[in-house]
Amino acid sequence: MWRLNGTSPASDHNSTTVLDQSVDMEGRLRFSGTLILNGKFRGEISSSGTLLAGETAEVDGNVRVGTAIVNGHINGNIVAGQRVELRVGAHVDGDITTPALVLEEGVVFDGNCKMMSGEVAAEQKSS
Repeated sequence: MWRLNGTSPASDHNSTTVLDQSVDMEGRLRFSGTLILNGKFRGEISSSGTLLAGETAEVDGNVRVGTAIVNGHINGNIVAGQRVELRVGAHVDGDITTPALVLEEGVVFDGNCKMMSGEVAAEQKSS
């Protein structure tokens, strides 16, 4: 991770990380701030920040984040403490738990959705 003026990466919750189309990763991914994912990922993603899954993103695993904005494909459950937005081109095979859900026309969502207060979702997210 790059540092500017001696700042610590742990203190920068407004950082943005990009994993582009050439990325093919597997494992547990934890981040702070915003993650823009355009590549392939297999495993678990967790953060209190924002996941932006682009049109070419392919996630095979569960996602636990503050906010998820999806244009790509997620094969797994999504738990978001704040909101989930499924935008044009999104394809989700799995359950969604969130206090706010936005579905655009043309989205494919094959699963169940459980709407709950932000506090309950955040509590469930931490477990």
